[in-house]
Amino acid sequence: MKKILLSAFLMLSAVLSAQQNCGSAVEITANGTVTAPAITGTYVISCDQTNVDGAGPYAGVWYKYTPTSNGTIAISSNLPSNVAPNSVDTRLSVWQGASCSALTCVGGSDDVSATVFLSTFNFNAVAGTTYYFQWDSRWSALGFNFTFNFTPVSCFPVTTISPVTAVSTTSVTLNWAAATLNPANYNVEYGPLGFTLGTGTLVTTPTNSITLNGLSASTGYDYYVRSNCGTSQSAWTAVNSFSTARVCPQSFGFENNSELVGWSTFGNGSYGLSANAPTLAQAGNFYWIFNTNATAVSNNWLFTPAFSLQANEAVTITFWVRCATARSLRLTVGNSTVPATQTTQLWANAALNNPTYTQFTATFTPSTSGNYYFGWNDISTAQAVATMRIDSINFSSVLSTNEFSDSKFTVYPNPTKGLVDISNDSDASISSIELSDINGRVVKNIIFNDNQTQIDISQLSQGMYLMKIVSDKGIAVKKIVKE
Repeated sequence: MKKILLSAFLMLSAVLSAQQNCGSAVEITANGTVTAPAITGTYVISCDQTNVDGAGPYAGVWYKYTPTSNGTIAISSNLPSNVAPNSVDTRLSVWQGASCSALTCVGGSDDVSATVFLSTFNFNAVAGTTYYFQWDSRWSALGFNFTFNFTPVSCFPVTTISPVTAVSTTSVTLNWAAATLNPANYNVEYGPLGFTLGTGTLVTTPTNSITLNGLSASTGYDYYVRSNCGTSQSAWTAVNSFSTARVCPQSFGFENNSELVGWSTFGNGSYGLSANAPTLAQAGNFYWIFNTNATAVSNNWLFTPAFSLQANEAVTITFWVRCATARSLRLTVGNSTVPATQTTQLWANAALNNPTYTQFTATFTPSTSGNYYFGWNDISTAQAVATMRIDSINFSSVLSTNEFSDSKFTVYPNPTKGLVDISNDSDASISSIELSDINGRVVKNIIFNDNQTQIDISQLSQGMYLMKIVSDKGIAVKKIVKE
């Protein structure tokens, strides 16, 4: 009996001493659920570079895995068993390296969400590379369960989509991080918002960016990206969206995806889109809401998509605001959605306190043509519970027409069944022509570099349209009737 007890004790000691540091990391040999012991081992600084807190140094528990083929790894502690009977708060760091003395951070995970304090991390794994998994005691030293799943792949997928660049009314450049092992090509499929994969436009590029041309102004698009390794392709990314540059007039009530695409946020505190009882919206059911930071001055931003504006185009912005407690809000404009570039303040109110919606107005006239982004900046003082709602944002403009533009441009025939000639007798170089219907929706946008051109509007429905002609010597707006 003593020999049996001694043997059992030695086995238990070996288990307890294993996985207490990188060198004794336990090898994961199969997909499934793993039970981790209490976290008492050696800790290496985490991928977020955190080492100690008020409770002192952390502890760690270690695992490792070396795939024999390329694939993806999904590791997660987000399991019901970690919620009850114990409430576990986990944090994970993933490393790779030939030895424990030469580790490189792959990434990690702390909380799945603001209310779920468990961890989930997915990444691409290369055959023959050893990956180390360190769970640490930053928030909890309790033992817990986690799942591990390795899926072989022949072509690594794209995992990170970057912001779009070079946005214009008719083109945009899509960007993404290069996939693991750099595939020969990438496929991009794009189309109208909500389109079904397989029904869009498919394009191919050897680099991790591509410029799409021939797009419509003020329009949202969806797109997907995948790696193309020649003999095989990866899975498509999740859907992503972008908007071409907007032109006035534009209205935003936050009621559908076509209005939302291209908007962005930045800053501390809480912000989000809410859909509640219609009485909380100025119109419809949706509105934008800023929630005040309870411990610090707010610095929340809400940015519009890019607006393509002409020099001296007088823009009027109207918007509705509602807040039951004192709040501070300002409206700015700049050439990007980086707050530091929002250098022109158009409107400000440091003492908003209106329990019912109130409309406000601001104006802006750019001195040069280009893309502009408008930003609402919530800079309210700290309050435990306070909200501010914004709704029904409208942009309109008066174009800088002049006698030259009105008298020198000729549009004929008018009415027309299809072909329209645009010319002038003062050598003005036409840069673009934009057609809008009577509701302000841009239906056609063409880029030119000539003083005389012809366009075809045979595909448009019968009715009256406004033709905006942009040239180096002025802007003209002509009415044209499609028969």
